[in-house]
Amino acid sequence: MPLPLEDHVRQVLLENDRGVKFHRAVADGWGAFSDEYPQRNQWRRKSTSRHIVWEEIVKRLVQATADDPDVVIVEHRDTMSLVVENEVLFRLKHADTSLLTKNYPTEEAQEFDDHSVDLYGFTGLQRVKLCYVPDQYETNLIWTGIAASYEGQFLWKIELDSVGAIEAPVQLPLAEPEYNTSKLAKLKKSEASMDKKKKNDGL
Repeated sequence: MPLPLEDHVRQVLLENDRGVKFHRAVADGWGAFSDEYPQRNQWRRKSTSRHIVWEEIVKRLVQATADDPDVVIVEHRDTMSLVVENEVLFRLKHADTSLLTKNYPTEEAQEFDDHSVDLYGFTGLQRVKLCYVPDQYETNLIWTGIAASYEGQFLWKIELDSVGAIEAPVQLPLAEPEYNTSKLAKLKKSEASMDKKKKNDGL
């Protein structure tokens, strides 16, 4: 199967405001978790928070894409994915600031990152992660977006906000260096040219 292509995934997110819907589902799911579980800082297992956040976000993803005929909800391996336009598979993941998922390198995460093979009974799908990144205390979200990786190596990212996919910064060409010619060495004038100048000056 092919490596995930950033431009193609951006286009898929643009259609039917999917980027907006994905961001809203993550933001609202995180907000519900924060509001409904004020005692979460007392939990002994951080994975408890992640499981509940996952449930809250997934519930909203299902609702947000219910009227999109090109989004198919697929439940498999005790998780859920979104297959969009039968071309891109999105999987919700908690990630750190490197945008690698917290459970890497488990066997399942390694399989997901190996784009040389197909998974889950689908062929030819590009696989990417819909990531949410909390701060170090897991009290606030600091980033939401799409990340692609290959065998644990980061490939590219697309940040999402309330208006959809944020455009990647334009890579400007390097400016031509400005040379200061005042300090360049000057060629000495030949004696013949200096004699000629003296004659012309009447010396």
